[in-house]
This record gives sequence, structure tokens and C-alpha cells, in this order.
Amino acid sequence: MEKFSQWRDPATGINPFVPVRTSSSALSTLLLPVGLVLALLRGVLLAGVVLLHVILVEGLCALFKPVPALYRPLSSLFTAITCRLALGCLGYFWINAETASAKRGAQGVAQAVREPKKGDLIVSNWTSYVEVLYLAFRYNPTFLLPIFSPAPPSSTPLTGRHTGTGSAQLSTTLPQPPFLGYRPFTLFSMLRRTGCLPEVCSTPPVGMYKTLKEARRAEAGVVCLFPEGTTGNGRAVLRVSEGVLADGDVGSGEGVVWVKYAKHTNACPLPQPLPHLYSILSSFTSNSLLIRTLHPSASPSSPSFLPSDILSSISGGLEGVGRDGTGAWREAVMAVLAETGRTRRVRGMGWVEKGSFLEYARTGKKGR
Repeated sequence: MEKFSQWRDPATGINPFVPVRTSSSALSTLLLPVGLVLALLRGVLLAGVVLLHVILVEGLCALFKPVPALYRPLSSLFTAITCRLALGCLGYFWINAETASAKRGAQGVAQAVREPKKGDLIVSNWTSYVEVLYLAFRYNPTFLLPIFSPAPPSSTPLTGRHTGTGSAQLSTTLPQPPFLGYRPFTLFSMLRRTGCLPEVCSTPPVGMYKTLKEARRAEAGVVCLFPEGTTGNGRAVLRVSEGVLADGDVGSGEGVVWVKYAKHTNACPLPQPLPHLYSILSSFTSNSLLIRTLHPSASPSSPSFLPSDILSSISGGLEGVGRDGTGAWREAVMAVLAETGRTRRVRGMGWVEKGSFLEYARTGKKGR
């Protein structure tokens, strides 16, 4: 859309916030009443699965919380059952998984790797609730999102794409709020945050972790981080704010860092999960989901993972690194995440820019 052109990434021309629309045919228009009935039936099934999850996980398993040796396996089992059923209700009957070889960008290879366990960290892209359901189905992790302090007022004028004037070369980024830490979220709270921006808190909230190492040591199971902080439309990996994936907080010594990329065609970049859910439930076609996992031998926890080597081999890879080398780990991890998913990065568009995009979309609709 031309009116949203100022949110195209200057380097790639990709707008990562506008939903990807599928063309509708005359037949699909005629079948709208049938789609409504289909959505109603599948919605009832999905509601039944949600109720089953509440009974089994939030109810029955809660009785075993005083006995962690029983609580964790039971809650993981019931979560796997209900989340897989939920994915089935959404049309994801078959999920393809492949392991990316140690040679970045190479085709998938069939290599046996162990399952993630306590102390491990999963770094994943985030485009909708589909990734959340899949990761809960497979690993029942504690989900982490970065949270931030309020941004100080800035008098620096914006140019280029951010104002709709000037060339893309003159584009500057919006002021970045200071990174505060990582906040854990449950399955339901993560689903509700689909499309939303990260939290901005004046004071550290209860339960916040200052570092990933702290979270990995404290949580009973796998920890899963969505470093982008919000959902995109799946066309590219968003820019990650400074402070996230900090140097010295990601590498070896605390377990394996798993890099996973989920590819599907039902991205939900806007905070409108219910209309998005209806579009999936009313669809007559099944959906496909591909999960690509970077082999542990090439992951950030591998001793052979050298951010400087990775970034120097990528065109413009060192752009987000400070003069003193800070940010190299963040940029390297996000680079291998994009390569694992065989997609591109938009270094000029992150959650702060998405906030301005949502504000423009909201005020634009009011003005019409």
C-alpha cells in the first residue's frame, strides 16, 4: 500500500507490518455463508480444546505443583495434546521439520539431535499464535519477551522514510526505549499478546529477569525467547533493540541455544487476533507449517560460533555493531536466524517503528 510506504525498510523495500493479503475469487465470495458455518463449527471444536486445556493443565496438574517431578511431565504431556489438537482445528494437520546444516544457508539435512531441555534457550521468529502453539506443543517452554523503560523525549527530527519525504538514504530510526529485561509469559498470556507491542514499564515488574542466563537457571524447563518483541508479517526478520541478546548473555556455558524459524502463510502482524482467527477457521484449505532448526554445531552455543566471522561474511553485517564491538552477538544471532529461515532482515524496522505504524493506521482510519 502506497500510504504505508514510509514503513518500507530502506535497504530491502519490505514493509514488515502490513498484512499479506490473498486474492479472493468470485467463488470464494459465493462461499462466504458456507465459510461462516465452517468457522462456527471449527470454533466450537477449538473452544472445547481450550476448555480441555484449562481442566487438565490449569486444574488437574495444579494439584501436583508441590511435586515438581510429577507436575512438569504431566503438564507437558497435557499441553502437547491440547496444543496439537488446537493446531489441527486451525488446519495444521501436518507439520514439516528439518534441520539446517552447519553450513549456513545449506539445504535441510537429516541429522539426529537431542531434544531441548532445562537450561537450553530457544530463539525463534514470531509472526502469529501459530509459532506459540507449536513451541508449546513440542517443548512446553517458558516464553520470554523483552520489556523496556519509557523512552526519553527526543528533539531529533525524523527524515526520509519516517516522514514520507526525502530519500531512503536519509532515513533515521526512531528513539529506542532503554532495554529493561525479560518478562516470562504463560501460554495463554502469549497468545493474547499476538500482534501487540512489548511492554513499557517505569519500574521492573515482579518476576522480570535481567539476563537470559538468570532465566535459564531459574525456570524448570526450556526457555523460549522472541527477540523481535512483536509479530511481523513473515516477509522478513524485524530489527532487535539494543540490550536484547546482549554480549556475554547468549554463548556457551549455559546449555544449548536453539535457533528455530517457523514458516507459514498465516502471519498476524496486527493486534487483531480474533479477525485473523476467523479467516483461518473459515478457510476451506489446510495449512502448512515448516519448522527449520539450526544444527547445534552451528548455533550460538557452539564454541565455533564467532560473531565477527559471521557478520563479516554478510553484506552490511557489521552495520548494527557499535565501534567498541557491542551488539555483535545480537546481530550475529539474528543473522543466523534469518539464514535458517531463508529470509531477509529489515534492519531499519523494529517494534518501535511498528508502534508508529499502528498509530498512523489508527488515526488514519479515524480521519476518514
